[in-house]
Amino acid sequence: MMTVTLTRDKQRTAAGIMLILLILGLYPLNSAAGQLSEVAVGPRLELNLPDLSGQQRNLGEFAGKVLLVNFWASWCRPCIEEVPGIRRLMEAMAGMPFAVIGVNVGEAERRVQATVKRLRMEFPILLDKDSTTFKGWGANVLPTAYVFDGGGKLRYLGRGPVEWDRDDIVELLVQLAERPPQGK
Repeated sequence: MMTVTLTRDKQRTAAGIMLILLILGLYPLNSAAGQLSEVAVGPRLELNLPDLSGQQRNLGEFAGKVLLVNFWASWCRPCIEEVPGIRRLMEAMAGMPFAVIGVNVGEAERRVQATVKRLRMEFPILLDKDSTTFKGWGANVLPTAYVFDGGGKLRYLGRGPVEWDRDDIVELLVQLAERPPQGK
């Protein structure tokens, strides 16, 4: 009798830990962490968020460019670990129609500013203070990234940390940037 109770307790504990990790976004379900997946045609995604200077920004500002929109948080270790790769990707894509937007999810502006400075995030950082955009885009794990082509069409999705400066990913984005923008 005692053994069954311990086994049930262990099962409950394991289930509880998995639930906590799922809630925190550290245990993604049905996703290829670290990979970019092609996206089937879906609804058009909208974004209208303030940047760190308080200016409202939207996706239309980046028309004609391949755009990487990366949702992150300062407490998310995988989010922080992928920033140097994003910086190296930006260097590799210099001179091409390419841009990066970082969207911080649910944190105080002061904390975001400190993290941006510390990590030298030299791309626009938008604030999704109440996580509405993150949830509205169907994201459920941090980091989550969306890659749009020059015509504004969502092409790829990355769930979990992506090694952005990996040769095959850089080549994929270079090819995307070299294609003429297609209609929305």
